[in-house]
Amino acid sequence: MYLTAIAIGSLVSGCSAAKKLDAADPTPSAPPPTAAGPLKAPKTTPVEDDAYFRDLATVDPSLSTYVNAEQAVALRALLVDGSAFCAFLGRGGGIDNAMEAVVIGADSVEPKTHLPRSVATFNAIDATALIALCPGELRLVPPTARRHIRELEQVLTKSPQATVTVTG
Repeated sequence: MYLTAIAIGSLVSGCSAAKKLDAADPTPSAPPPTAAGPLKAPKTTPVEDDAYFRDLATVDPSLSTYVNAEQAVALRALLVDGSAFCAFLGRGGGIDNAMEAVVIGADSVEPKTHLPRSVATFNAIDATALIALCPGELRLVPPTARRHIRELEQVLTKSPQATVTVTG
């Protein structure tokens, strides 16, 4: 599984989350901007993107199978969804609304992305996005959820090969 995480990371070398919410992107997972203003993707480096993909492969091993099957489309979908979660959270409205917006957006492009449709997948995307793509947004998360995210981060830091399950 660790090798899969490295493979995922090496496939996205040179990508950055900030590029993935561009209006010209043909497969955005997020719904279009609303009256609250345009979404602002986190500005990340390829190293941060790589950490995000490795964390995703650790937290939800089924995503490794998804990436192997769908390749570039899967990587783009996962990065867009993680970036969109950060952007929606940063816009305001709370974590529940940010999570819901990502699911709605993912539903709209699922025929193209084939993203696995499970609560565990979306929880993994959101939790790892908070750790790797937008750690500054963690302040917007309720204290109980923040504590769980910090615990997850510690597990991932100590043992990047560990399998971690993120639940509700």
